[in-house]
Amino acid sequence: MIEVRDIVKRFGALEVLHGVSMKVDRGEIVTIVGASGAGKSTLLQIMGSLLEPDAGDVLVDGVSLSTMSDDALSTFRNRHIGFIFQSYHLLAEFTALENVMMPMLIAGVGRKEAERRGRELLDMVEMLHRTEHKPSALSGGEQQRVAIARALANNPTVVLADEPTGNLDTVTREEIQSLFFTLRERTGQTFIIVTHDEALAEKSDRKIQMSDGNIIL
Repeated sequence: MIEVRDIVKRFGALEVLHGVSMKVDRGEIVTIVGASGAGKSTLLQIMGSLLEPDAGDVLVDGVSLSTMSDDALSTFRNRHIGFIFQSYHLLAEFTALENVMMPMLIAGVGRKEAERRGRELLDMVEMLHRTEHKPSALSGGEQQRVAIARALANNPTVVLADEPTGNLDTVTREEIQSLFFTLRERTGQTFIIVTHDEALAEKSDRKIQMSDGNIIL
């Protein structure tokens, strides 16, 4: 479903990814682990088309990202790739529902349908009771639940998550871990998760170990 082929990435003279290749099947929950500086987040950003590799290619559902123009890539990203970040990245001036609706409105979905789908997703992540609250009124765990709902807004091909439990306390971390698996059961969603959370890594379908810009396991 998603295939990474011989990805090389350099920042100046420093090569941080050395020909990395991997495949992820539809419906898998795959974690990528390794020490800081191993190249995990760089690889995830390249998979999400947020960074351009110096060599190699990423295919999402057989579509090559390297062949697209910037405009086509932006549209593809909005409709096919969901993102979850450690720091949530919710828009402070909008409510939880409006944050979830935003990717759909950008994709051209009508406001009424976007609101219906937004409420459905907030219900899935147990946040329907906080629909009209802005991020400043939400706890870290609640903000992450909203961010997860937003990532699912356009029913993406894959959701990429970068340290999604990194800012959470132990109890909330366990709740978010469980939520990924519940959502996979309900939606068939594919998740690729960069994490230092060993408990989440051990629960995943497959754990990919990175070291010094290479996949070692």
